[in-house]
Amino acid sequence: MEFKNITKKIKEFDYGAFFGSKAFLIGGCLVIIAAAIIVNSLIPAGNTEKPSDGKTQILGNSVLVDAETDADTENDYFAQAVIDRENTRNEAMDVLQTIADNPDALADAKEEAMAGIAAMAEAMSAESTIEQLVKAKGFSKCVCVVSEGKASVVVNSAEELSAAQVAQILEIVYTETGILPADTKVMASA
Repeated sequence: MEFKNITKKIKEFDYGAFFGSKAFLIGGCLVIIAAAIIVNSLIPAGNTEKPSDGKTQILGNSVLVDAETDADTENDYFAQAVIDRENTRNEAMDVLQTIADNPDALADAKEEAMAGIAAMAEAMSAESTIEQLVKAKGFSKCVCVVSEGKASVVVNSAEELSAAQVAQILEIVYTETGILPADTKVMASA
């Protein structure tokens, strides 16, 4: 008999009002929060690993990496000059590319941007070629910057450059770019 009463009450109960009520929503949120707390307490505090150096690392955390450096590379003018040159060129190239890709830009601005991109690509190619040719002349390191009809070349030399060495470098720059010796600076850096 009681079973019939229970089934009758279940059938008569207004489930739509219950599931749509604020009480059901709050109760459901509390159940989800309780489940999250239980799961969090069951999972260990963090997966740790001990690498070969014996330091504990927590997976998923940011880790600073020690780069092996020596005094020569730390203060290397040539490496830093190349990085600076490339960063500057990349920024300029991004600006020009943005102008060239902008559908609202004027046609003249787009043409100038494309010409600037082409000039930069040509200068980059010339710089690379000049650097390789100067290194072939016996210099261990070389950085060349070509911009707006001028060139600067810095070579690794503990001694002052001889007139013949400067003439060789000036010839390479002129042959590759057409930049006159008067517009070219050649410097030595130890």
